[in-house]
Amino acid sequence: MDDRTLLGDAPLGRLNGACILVVDDEEEIRTFLTTLFADHGAAVLEASDGVQALEIAIRSRPDLITLDLSMPGVDGIETFSRLRTEDETAEIPVCIITGHPEFRKVIYDRPVTPPEGFIEKPCDPDHVVRSLHRILGLEKRKKERSRSTARTP
Repeated sequence: MDDRTLLGDAPLGRLNGACILVVDDEEEIRTFLTTLFADHGAAVLEASDGVQALEIAIRSRPDLITLDLSMPGVDGIETFSRLRTEDETAEIPVCIITGHPEFRKVIYDRPVTPPEGFIEKPCDPDHVVRSLHRILGLEKRKKERSRSTARTP
């Protein structure tokens, strides 16, 4: 199934007004991702550390979070675990975007639901957009299924 099928008539690569929280301590990476997502139709929020990311996620409830793992202070691994355990953020899909592929095992070994995506830096812009498009499409289908199941007597 391709991205167009998942999101209906949306043009491939469009993020259709989805609100995405970009979390990365490197301003250059945040600017790259923010610009990329905005150019593809997303509303974008930014955080430069884990504490800020948690505050913004709880307050704004974005449709998706991209998360770097290597950050000073509260790192991405701890931030991811907190996102998954907070009631307000547990259901928000997370796509890890990191330059440390060796952290994949650490993330997937956590006692919480694994991330919906994992992308290694440096990353191809088209691959990133396609990945987020896929994640958002899967989330849309999951919500539609749970709504239809809730209505079934």
